Amino acid sequence: MEESSFSHVEKTIENFLNTFNPKEYLYLDVLYRFEEDDLAEVLTALHGCKLPKKYHTYKDFLHEKLAKKLSLTSNDLFLYTENAIYAKLFFQAEAPENSADRRACGVPKETLEAYKKQFFPHNEYKERMLELLRFAEESTLNIKKINPSEFRALFIPVFVNIADIVVIEYSELEDLREVRGLSYYLLREIFEKMMLYIAEVILFHFSNQEKKAIDFLSHFGIHETIDAKGNRYKPNPILDESNRAWNMTTIRSTMIQHKKSKQTLYDRRNDLISIKKKLESYRNEQKELSKHIQKDHKTFEEADEKLDHIHQTIDRLEYTDAKEVKFLEDGEEKLFDRKSLIAQLFRKEDSLIKQKAKLHKSSKELELTLANKQKEIYVWEKKLADAEKSLANLESQGHPIDAQYERIQRALAKTLSQR
Repeated sequence: MEESSFSHVEKTIENFLNTFNPKEYLYLDVLYRFEEDDLAEVLTALHGCKLPKKYHTYKDFLHEKLAKKLSLTSNDLFLYTENAIYAKLFFQAEAPENSADRRACGVPKETLEAYKKQFFPHNEYKERMLELLRFAEESTLNIKKINPSEFRALFIPVFVNIADIVVIEYSELEDLREVRGLSYYLLREIFEKMMLYIAEVILFHFSNQEKKAIDFLSHFGIHETIDAKGNRYKPNPILDESNRAWNMTTIRSTMIQHKKSKQTLYDRRNDLISIKKKLESYRNEQKELSKHIQKDHKTFEEADEKLDHIHQTIDRLEYTDAKEVKFLEDGEEKLFDRKSLIAQLFRKEDSLIKQKAKLHKSSKELELTLANKQKEIYVWEKKLADAEKSLANLESQGHPIDAQYERIQRALAKTLSQR
């Protein structure tokens, strides 16, 4: 199918948005929540179009158009998640004068703790806020799109908007001052984890030698720097808890070693998976062999029973002089010539003897194969036990470089949080 031209798609989307009423999807006057089906016409048009290079993905284009439609500002948040599309409007919530805790918009701590227990009995907010942060990091806080100064201006409104979304979605609160008070209360408990996640993502991209991540981290140091526009500035150094400054060289050296240690761990886990699969395959083969042997044994026993029956019948026939005898065949009693019947029974006897010999040989071969398979299983069970023990030791002890990486991660998170 030929790709639609961008201008045609843009016009289609403009027409859709002109008649689209977003207020139907507005909660508490501050949160828009759309399902993909609500914007199906827009998304279908975008998927069939090649966008200009200024847009990283179609989500950026949708963000731009919805931001215009909803009059979003830099403090507002647009999130395109797996299940929904959010546009969260930032709002101010002032604490009443003489309130006990102005940081929580004047809502008493006891009230906030009660709300937390009521709406988040199992601390569900933590997982949900970190989940939404992942999408924010891919869009608004994406270091491929922003520099450190822009990050400093954006991250607090982003965090607060994320907390607001979670509180609005999970609680029954309708007073925006209480919503914001609970958001601040929850955010204080998970703020450090959120910053550590951002630091982890930046270090991950840096370890992969991505230019944007290198440029981002290069803004931090202890020496005065001149930016691309010729402006002098002294950036915040990345200082750890021991007041040690980490520069690009020391971070890069640590990240190289850390990446190798993680690769070792990854390889060990993959080896363990491979061993488990191999062992499972051998055990399945063992089960099939055992079933086959059991089947052969049953067939052997059935042949034995038939032979006994034939021998008994022949013995009886040899002690009679009757020319014709009655014989049960296929459940029906029939009249047979005695000599002819004896000859027929001898042929059946010969056939059953050959079948038994064949089954005996087959069973012996299968039993030998089964014994060898059991030896292989024993070898791989030992390999599995050794691999599990080795991995457990590695995971429990960690790599010496892990502590250094975590020190850098904490230092970067702390530096990023300074405004």
